[in-house]
Amino acid sequence: MAHVLQDLLKTLPVWQQNHINVCTEGGLFKGKCVLEVGGQTPYEITRALEVKSWYCVDPRIENYYSSSDGCYRLYPESVLDFKPDIPVDFIFATNSFEHITGFDKALNNMYSILTAGGKLSALFGPIWSCYKGHHVWCRVSDTELIDFNNIKLEPWAHLLYTEEEIKTMLLKEYSEIIAEKVSRNIFYSTFLNRLFYDDYKRFIEDTEFKILEFRDWHQSVYPDETTQKRLEDKYNKQNFSTVSIKILLEK
Repeated sequence: MAHVLQDLLKTLPVWQQNHINVCTEGGLFKGKCVLEVGGQTPYEITRALEVKSWYCVDPRIENYYSSSDGCYRLYPESVLDFKPDIPVDFIFATNSFEHITGFDKALNNMYSILTAGGKLSALFGPIWSCYKGHHVWCRVSDTELIDFNNIKLEPWAHLLYTEEEIKTMLLKEYSEIIAEKVSRNIFYSTFLNRLFYDDYKRFIEDTEFKILEFRDWHQSVYPDETTQKRLEDKYNKQNFSTVSIKILLEK
């Protein structure tokens, strides 16, 4: 079964593979009723993980779906208000928490639907306060994608400059249409919640969850002394180095 699972995982993005492997090693899937927040892990993989059931909630899902056995379901809903019809033992979320507006409400709802002793594991980023927290994801053509890893933009620019200033920077590398689209996306896209590291930490600490793990996942990237001071002066916050966060919480 382990060999079958690893073959199936190769079809997923590496970040999702890594998170599933970490949770598998921790014995968090087998025999559990799982709620996935975003991601839509394929049915075959959930079977290989030997879960009891797997529900996924994500407003980007187009239509409700249920497998013939009823043990795998996709709900086109937000986790802020979702109430499953079965007890949930484990909540699993990969690169979705940075997209949830109303994050504090979502956390409290997830706590309420977990069984006693149930756990929540989430891996998410890049978060807004890091050097590439703008999370740009812009399809230029069928063959070209501008994303937060390849965009020609100064680190922490989204925190230090205005929309118009960023557009001017982008015009040095891209067309006016693309520069306009990307700069507007950074500041107005509803795809991001724009929470800082400090916000996530505060919201999680304010819940009734027991925190088993709260740590950086990717290697931190630190601003130089001058940039750090500019960021602190503007936002009155300190952590601008954490790129992504890994948490494990228990009810």
